Amino acid sequence: MNLPPTVAKALLHPFFRATFHPRVPWPVQRVLLNAFSAGQPMPAGARVDRLWLGARRAERVTAGPACGPGAVLYLHGGGFTVGSPATHRSLAAHLARATGRPVYVLDYRLAPEHPCPAALEDTLAAMDVLARDEGHAPSSLVLAGDSAGGGIALAAARHAVALAGESAGEGAAGRPGVPAALVLVSPWADPGRVAEQRRDLVVSRAWGLACAAAYRGAMDPADPRYAPARGDLTGLPPTYLHTNTRELLYGQCVDLAASLRRAGVTVRFAESRVLWHAAQAQAGLVREAAGSVRDIGSFLREQWDRRPDRDTAAVRTG
Repeated sequence: MNLPPTVAKALLHPFFRATFHPRVPWPVQRVLLNAFSAGQPMPAGARVDRLWLGARRAERVTAGPACGPGAVLYLHGGGFTVGSPATHRSLAAHLARATGRPVYVLDYRLAPEHPCPAALEDTLAAMDVLARDEGHAPSSLVLAGDSAGGGIALAAARHAVALAGESAGEGAAGRPGVPAALVLVSPWADPGRVAEQRRDLVVSRAWGLACAAAYRGAMDPADPRYAPARGDLTGLPPTYLHTNTRELLYGQCVDLAASLRRAGVTVRFAESRVLWHAAQAQAGLVREAAGSVRDIGSFLREQWDRRPDRDTAAVRTG
C-alpha cells in the first residue's frame, strides 16, 4: 500500500486526536492503539517470534535473510503510558528488512502503574539477556526507539557508557558494554520541557503533560534517568536522530543533536518537512516513512560493517 502523505495525515489525524487525549483513560488508549495497529502492513517474509527478555515479554521480528551479526533492541513510543510490541510490529519488520538483522521489541512496563525508572530497568535487563542467552554482545547491539522509547534508549545508552567507563576508563563505542549505535526517532528525552506548540498531527501538549507527570512519579524532573538529555552525553556511540519540522518535539530534538555533537558524539541528523511525529510506524502505508526506515537501516549497516579499530569520526555526520 502506498498512501500519499497528505492522504495519510487526513486519515490518521482524527484517530490520534481522539485516542491521545488526557481525558481518555490509559487502558482505553492502549486498547484503541493496539486495535488500530493491527492494520499496519508487514513486509513479505516477516516473521514474529515471542519470547521473554528477563521478566518482560518481547517479540523477535525478522524479515529476510540475515546479513551478519548484530541486532536491534527497539523501545516503542507511546508517551511512556501506551504502546506495545503490537503497535510497533510493522515498523520493527521494516527495520529488520532494512538492516538484515533481528529486531527485538520489548514490552517494557508502562506508567502510571510503573513510573520511571521501571522502563529503564526493563531495558537494561533485556540487554543483559540478549548478551547472555541470545548471543548479541552489547558491542553488536543497537539501541533504538521512537518518542518516549527514544528517551528510554538514550537513558539506557548513558547507563551502559557509565558502566563501561567504570570498568575500562572512559566509555567509547565498540568497547564491551557500549552499544554499537543509537537510533532516536523523534526522541522525548526531556519530558519536563513544555512544548511551545499546542499540538501536532499526532499528540497534544496537554496529553504530553499528563504522560510526563505519570512517568515522573516522585522523581526529580532533572534526574537523567527521567530526562537523559539533561545528563552527560559523553562517550555515546554513533547516533541517528530523526525529527520532523512541525512536531511538538522539534525544538527539543534540534537541541539534543547540538548537545550530542558538543559531547563529541557522531550524529547523523535527519529532518523531514513531509512526515509527522514517529511516522516510521506507518512505513507499511507511506512511501516516505518507508524511505526513512531504509535510511536508518543504511546508517546501521555502516556501523556494523566498520572495523573495531576504526575511528568513529569516519562516519558521515548530518
